[in-house]
Amino acid sequence: MKQQLALAKQTLNPPDVTCAVVQNGAVVSTGKGMGVKPLLSVYNATPELLCGAAVADTVIGKAAAMLLIQAGASAVYGAVMSRPAVEALRAHGLLFEYGTLVPGIQNRTGNGSCPLEQSVADIDDPALAVQALRQRIAELMDGK
Repeated sequence: MKQQLALAKQTLNPPDVTCAVVQNGAVVSTGKGMGVKPLLSVYNATPELLCGAAVADTVIGKAAAMLLIQAGASAVYGAVMSRPAVEALRAHGLLFEYGTLVPGIQNRTGNGSCPLEQSVADIDDPALAVQALRQRIAELMDGK
């Protein structure tokens, strides 16, 4: 699994590739974009790609971690990873690595916590976290 995680890490190339999914030694999906959106797109369209996969992303907060746990990923790399993400990944037995460890993920303006992170902050059940994440995204979309 470490080799697959290394391949996923090597595939990251921001801003063109901000998320990479590797299964069976091959890159099966890449995405680009900010936040959890690329991972959520894969989860919504082809969740089987995440099951047993090694996933690398530029930023892994607790929201992304819980999504990957729920999807059945086996290993996760975050160029930037939050402490709550580390705690969630560790609690669920996933292999993980990070480039930079941060206390939390900030919102896009940098003046507070990310709203998606807030939505899962007190949730330990991955299925409930994904529900809360989807609900928060819907609320944010309605506000625009």
